[in-house]
Amino acid sequence: MNSFMLKSKKVLSICMETTAGGRNYSGGLGALYGDTTRTMYRLGASFIAVTPIYKNGYVRQNVDSEKVVDNFPAQNHEDDYIDTGMVLSIPMLGRLIYVKVWKNKELDNAYGIDTNIPQNGEFADITSNLYGEYGIAGYNGEEQRLMQEILLGVASVKLCYELKYPFEIIHLNEGHGVFAPIYMISELMVNKNYTFEDALNEIKKITVFTTHTPIMAGNKSRPIDMIMKLGGNFNLSYDQIKAIGAFNEHDYQFGSTVASLRVSKIANAVALRHQPTSQELWRDVKGACPITYIDNGVDIKYWQDIKIKRAFDDGDYEALASAHYINKRNLIDFIKERNGVSLNIDNIIIGFARRAIAYKRWDLIFTDINRFEYLINKYNIQFVFSGKTHPKDEGSKQILVKLYRMTQKYPNNIVFIQDYDVTVAGMMTKGCDVWMGNPQIPQEACSTSGMKAACNGLPNLSTPDGWWYRSLREGVNGWAIGEYYSKDYHEDAKHLYDAIENKVMPAFANKEIWAHMMYAAIYTAKEECSTERMCMDYYTYIYNAPYLG
Repeated sequence: MNSFMLKSKKVLSICMETTAGGRNYSGGLGALYGDTTRTMYRLGASFIAVTPIYKNGYVRQNVDSEKVVDNFPAQNHEDDYIDTGMVLSIPMLGRLIYVKVWKNKELDNAYGIDTNIPQNGEFADITSNLYGEYGIAGYNGEEQRLMQEILLGVASVKLCYELKYPFEIIHLNEGHGVFAPIYMISELMVNKNYTFEDALNEIKKITVFTTHTPIMAGNKSRPIDMIMKLGGNFNLSYDQIKAIGAFNEHDYQFGSTVASLRVSKIANAVALRHQPTSQELWRDVKGACPITYIDNGVDIKYWQDIKIKRAFDDGDYEALASAHYINKRNLIDFIKERNGVSLNIDNIIIGFARRAIAYKRWDLIFTDINRFEYLINKYNIQFVFSGKTHPKDEGSKQILVKLYRMTQKYPNNIVFIQDYDVTVAGMMTKGCDVWMGNPQIPQEACSTSGMKAACNGLPNLSTPDGWWYRSLREGVNGWAIGEYYSKDYHEDAKHLYDAIENKVMPAFANKEIWAHMMYAAIYTAKEECSTERMCMDYYTYIYNAPYLG
């Protein structure tokens, strides 16, 4: 690993969620950021990560046949963080909001910020829940979420000033952190008499942006008036905020992604296939920076079972199969304890775990129920599902409710593990036999859960979207569901059924073939899907990218 490159730029990285300490994550973005932070620390990179840490974390969910029940139990930051004693003052709402700074116990490069201190009075709960949206002190939920983003941006910059860390790059992981460069534009205008245009140009030289969400509706926009009301403009005028964040001159919404593209020197999608999708989505944004791609990765040292690693390193297929058998037994025992269901270790387990949302098509396997029943009865297939959805997404909650009903109808073949988190993810990506993913092409940005499974020897079975578009070797490390574009549910479901019956099950029945596929899956993850490779890519292609003006 090139240690010089990893110290070539001092990076301030900003994100709304992380798995590096506490329940401060909702899904793939937080998992990726946690993996990135751990890897950057291990590699000795010049890199500081800043994330809000939330009094009640993210939602914990339990599902039954009628509803999804949301719970927000408090978490103790002292389990994972050390109180630095530092308190930052942030101008917002026409007053100062005070932000307490915490430092990760295990990672010297990771900091958490928190408003839950007495000085804030009725605004202490700004960081009560990840993404807020429940409202505080007479402000609605959308305004609370915006407060979190404003605080994250400004506090990240001010923290670096306090640490005397002269960052040379601001990395925005999604658009939530865009108020960091906006705040710095204001600083240049107020303190150094820059014009708005010159200040924007100066900050673009040091800002980079990673875009994840390939669906327009998933990219947050708010009325510009809301930015002005909460003080997120930092003395910039309405027209200047509009110039940064409005899609076009007729738009009066501030788009976080649009703004991030305008304040950055370069942006990246998170997979090869995701790049053209993102370029097409944002092609009409005038003044946007170019969008390249960096393939996401996973922290293999964190996610890979040590027995699997040793067997792979030794090239010992028999030991590889034995290690997986132990992991599968552990998963079965875990499910027995959690669900009271006893799975059969000799029968295949196909895993599926991710955020519940329509484009991920949780129910594709149930499209033709007669074909589904034929497969599970003939081959004794066992499906294990897990996942969560946004607590305010009532439509996606019905996905989980319907799945739960299927577990009652097919108790020996379908299991749903409640309250998906990193513990469940670790058990499933080690103990299942196959990892299934069937997103609607091209709506999957990357899907790193498949990488976590691959590094533990699980062949993937997925539509060729996200990371799988590039890393699939058909019949060697897994299989494609259908072709390189999605058609409709019924056609894609037919491809899924055909792949299971004609490709997956014959391979699973042949121990020699299966061992080779497990080895190939691990090799793919090691060579293509590690955060070590990803971090080097960021330093080489993004942080050190020239600013072309």
